[in-house]
Amino acid sequence: MMLRSTGLTLLMLLGLFSLQGCAMFSRSYSEPEVTLANVEMLKANLWEQSFRLRMRVDNPNDRSLPVRGMQYQVYLNGMRLATGVADRHFTVPAYGSEYFDLTVRSNLWRHLGGLLDMVEHQQPVDYRISGHINTGLFWARRLTLDEQGTLAPADLNLKR
Repeated sequence: MMLRSTGLTLLMLLGLFSLQGCAMFSRSYSEPEVTLANVEMLKANLWEQSFRLRMRVDNPNDRSLPVRGMQYQVYLNGMRLATGVADRHFTVPAYGSEYFDLTVRSNLWRHLGGLLDMVEHQQPVDYRISGHINTGLFWARRLTLDEQGTLAPADLNLKR
């Protein structure tokens, strides 16, 4: 009878400690923000265009954020410009920011006339970047990437 009571007490204590452990691992967490900082055309020919997208990750948390790779799609005015993956490994410090570059390649041939018209007439270009950012190996968060906004043609470095 005493052995059974001791076993039950131990089981309850283990249960309480495991709940305490879960509380320790689930500290408050704010979603990091990923924004587009700059766009630069690297090269362009008839069949392929290369762009460098400079991205910024802001980490509002009290612990560092490891970034281990990402999958993304880039859209300009609703048309898909590029799809790709990046295996960039870097760490965003707690309460800090980090920049990283994505080189994307695309074939804008069928949309080139409309885009050049917009740039020539100084019309803004809507963009959207979506995808997922992997932040580690096991039990790591997978961040959803959904950045959108408007680019002014005067601010773009498209001459090459």
